[in-house]
Order: sequence, then C-alpha cells, then structure tokens
Amino acid sequence: MVDKTNLLEKSVKTLRQRGVVELSRKAAVYLARAVAGRSNRLSNSLDFAILRDSLMREYGSVLQRNEIFRDLHAGRRCFVIGNGPSLKEQDLSPLKGELTFVTNSFYRHPVVGEAWQPSYYFLSDPCYFDDSADLADFAQMTGRIESAPFFVPCFARDFLARTSALPSQRTYLVAAQGGLEEELWRKKPDLTALMPGAQTVVQLAIMTAMFMGCSKIYLLGLDHDWLSHGGEHINFYSEQAIDSQPDGNLNGWQYKPLMESVLTMWEIYEKLEQLARAEGITICNATRAGFLDVFERANYEDAVIIRQ
Repeated sequence: MVDKTNLLEKSVKTLRQRGVVELSRKAAVYLARAVAGRSNRLSNSLDFAILRDSLMREYGSVLQRNEIFRDLHAGRRCFVIGNGPSLKEQDLSPLKGELTFVTNSFYRHPVVGEAWQPSYYFLSDPCYFDDSADLADFAQMTGRIESAPFFVPCFARDFLARTSALPSQRTYLVAAQGGLEEELWRKKPDLTALMPGAQTVVQLAIMTAMFMGCSKIYLLGLDHDWLSHGGEHINFYSEQAIDSQPDGNLNGWQYKPLMESVLTMWEIYEKLEQLARAEGITICNATRAGFLDVFERANYEDAVIIRQ
C-alpha cells in the first residue's frame, strides 16, 4: 500500500527543488489530484491525458497514415449507412456515384456489386477482433468489397496482423476512446489523433465524414429501435419482420442497463450534432421512421435527386 501522505510530501519537495520533469508519473498524478482537492473533473482530465499519451505513443505513427483523408471530400455530401430493417423499404441503387460510408454487415446488401461499391467501410465492434468471429465471414466481406478502405479500431491491429482478415494496404486504424469527456468535443474529430469513443459504428463513420470535410451527412438505416424489439437485433438481412412486437426476451440483458446504454448513445449523438453545427456541417436523418430524433429529418427519395 502506497503511503499517499508521504508520496505527496515527497512530490511537493521534488517539485520545488527540481521541477515537474523529475516527478514520477504516479507522483505527478497524485500531486495534481491532491492540490485540486481531488476534483473529479481534474481527475478525469488527468486520466484522459494519460490515456491519450499512451495511445499516441503506441499508435501515433500508424495514425499518421490517416492524414491522406483530411478534407479529402471538402464540401461534398455523403451517406452514412447503418444496417437497420428500414433499408428493406428504400431503394439504394440511386446512390451510385455518391460518397457512401457503410458499416458492419452491409456487404450482404444486394446493391453491393449489382449497383455500386461503397466508398468506405467501418467495423468497430470488439467481437470482430476477439477471435470469436468466423474468418469465413471476413473472406466473404472482402470478396464483395472490392476497393473501399476499411476503418477499424486500434485494438484490432494484432488480430489483423495474425489473421490477415482484412487487406492491410487498405485498412486504417483509428484511436477512439472515452465518450463524453469535454476535451474530446472541442474541435472536429481528427483521425490522426485520439477521437471520442463511439457507442455505435455509425458514430465512428460520422466522425470520419467530418474529418474528410463532408459538409452534409445523410443517415440511412439507423432505426435504433432495439428496445422495442425485445432486445433482438433486427437488420435489413434478418428474417424477422420489421413490425415484430416485443416479447420481454432481452437475450440475457436487463432492461435498465440497456436503457442506460442507449442514453449514452443518444448523448454522443447530441455531441456530434452540436459539433457539426459549430463546424458548419449539416447532419440529416433520412432513415424511414426509426427512433433517432437527434438530427433533423430528411426524405431520402428527395435527397437522392438533389445534386450539389
């Protein structure tokens, strides 16, 4: 057990005699917290700074690869596409020639290959990279996605190096950690640095669209209606009907943690909306129906015939 009082006294003495450079990391953190009266806000800021520095030391050079995407599509519109069941009711073929940011299992959509190829592909769920995923699914994905760059979390690096599940030459790592920390929301997300942690993969795609300079971002397939479907994840490729009713089966989850998780998700969407407005970016939800009410609504059929 560390004698915190003694540690504080030694830290103060070292600070007076030799300056900050001579302080150990543990002592410096404890000193700052003690001087601030153990302020939760300062404590969180210090934890965030340590996390950021650690991630940048480990992945900083890799993240610099992402510089090629900065403002690459400045002033253009794009479509960020989830996998909700509403996609069954929307014709995506008019998106040929548009900037499309797709996610997770979108490679299963019949539009892929038949009408157009996505511009960018995003995977972020840890289950893709913890050895529980079937590598055959990756093979099917990469077989259908011919040229789009893949964006994945930094923690996927070792898995991908070991399995070659995604083509390395067009796979890019992103460092997204935390969530609602104020330090992360003061400026537009930067793919070459630490970005806010995303609760959903589409949030990561939205941040990337911002980094690429897109001025208008349309959202599709973001039904976000899990809580009304008994905890089932119903997607455009699911056999369940869209209008299936909740039956109380939450697949092992309790309802309160699910609600808390969705609340955090909503708060991150609110942060994205606020940041977008500050940066002069418009985010519109063109999903047919669904519960995501953070962004202004847009009619998809009208949007696809509007050309900039």
